[in-house]
Parts: sequence; structure tokens; C-alpha cells
Amino acid sequence: MNLLDGLNPNQKEAVLSTDQYLRVIAGAGSGKTRVLTTRIANLVLERNVYPSKILAITFTNKAANEMKERIKKILGDPSGAVWISTIHSLCVRILREDIQSMGMPRNFTVMDQDDQKTILKEAYKEHGIDKSAISFGSMLDYIGNNKGAEITVDRAYVLAGSFTGEKSKAKVYEYYCNRQKELYALDFDDLLLVTVKMFKMFSEIRAKWAKRFNYIHVDEFQDIDKVQYELISQLAGTENSICVVGDPDQTI
Repeated sequence: MNLLDGLNPNQKEAVLSTDQYLRVIAGAGSGKTRVLTTRIANLVLERNVYPSKILAITFTNKAANEMKERIKKILGDPSGAVWISTIHSLCVRILREDIQSMGMPRNFTVMDQDDQKTILKEAYKEHGIDKSAISFGSMLDYIGNNKGAEITVDRAYVLAGSFTGEKSKAKVYEYYCNRQKELYALDFDDLLLVTVKMFKMFSEIRAKWAKRFNYIHVDEFQDIDKVQYELISQLAGTENSICVVGDPDQTI
């Protein structure tokens, strides 16, 4: 069976391109998953690229599993060496190997939303805050935004000024961060932020991971944020080839 059977001219062009930097604009239902999987298979079968040197980033576990199944049907067992995962799962794998450089143990805990809400309940009880005054959702947004903007707890207090509601948020933020340290825990925002920070602080670690991958593929590129873009750029470096697929009209 020819890998390119059934592909239209534009899809074939995307699969066969040898450009170091490739952007594919593909709308819903245009076969972008098939293009990505065929492109990866072509790299292995026709260009003799080691499967372990290929990374594919998707944004849901469902999409990652679908891509794994499709590639397995083409490549068989060697497909297991291709790195296919969500960006958060990729960060977990990176941090499990190197997070000790950041003063954290490799067996750190990954917090889900229920874990986060448990800490918020403790914080609200500690500081006498009513959930009806500050919802858990808005509090988690506040914490995530502060972390993303590199606003420390001390800075959060300064920004709160004399506003009672903002001071309450800063208190919860402080409690949340302290509990994370006690539990050696990272939330989903931290997975990206800590990885990016680690790569900035330790160029040798970033270089090590950049050398793991010669070919990087990113699906749903229109929805990545600033931190995700920075992480992908760090992994791509100047040597690796990168192929991104997205549709501006589907931007969330």
C-alpha cells in the first residue's frame, strides 16, 4: 500500500515537505490528523528517521490516542517509540527526569481540579471566606493568571492594596502556594511554567531535550498560548524541524 494513496495534492505536499519550518492551515474535516500521521510514517519509512526522534503534540488525550492508533496501523511496533502526547503529559515526562534541578523530587504529585478545590476549601475555612463571595472558579483563574504573569504572593498583596476582596484572594493564593510546597505538588499550569523556567535556568537541560527530537509536530496550533509557544520554541531550538497544523477560523 502506498502511503500517499487517497491524499489530495495539498495533503501530499504537506506530507512530503522537507522545509525546516512548515505551517499547514487546515479546516475542520480536512483530514489533518491523517496528514500528520502519514507525515510521521513517511519520515520513518521513506526518510529513515528514528521513531524516537519524532515528537507530536496534541491538546487532548483523545486526539493523542487516535494518532497513536493510526500510526500503529502503519508502522506496527516501532510506532511505540514515537513521542505522541498532550503538552501537559510531555511536561510531566520531562519533569520526572529533571525537576530535581528545581529543588523538587521526581515523584512530585500532579494536582487535578479536585485537588485544587480541596486546598481552596481549606484556605477559605482558614481565612473565613464564603464561597459565594469568591467562587472556586474565579479563584483558580486568579491563581493561574498570577503564576502566568510571574506575580509572587508578596506582589499580589501589594497589588491588592486596601481592597478587602483582593486581599482575601492574596491570602488564599499564599495558602495555596504554601500547601503545594508542603505536598510537593504541581498543578496543570505549573507543569508548563516550571518546564519553561527550568529550560531558561539550565541551558544544558533544554539542549538535552531539544536533541531528543529532530522533528516536532503540533496539532491545533491556533489554540496555543504564550507559555505553550515558548515551550515549543525551546524544544525546537534552531536545529529541529517543526510542522504546525491549525485553522485561524477555529481559534478558541
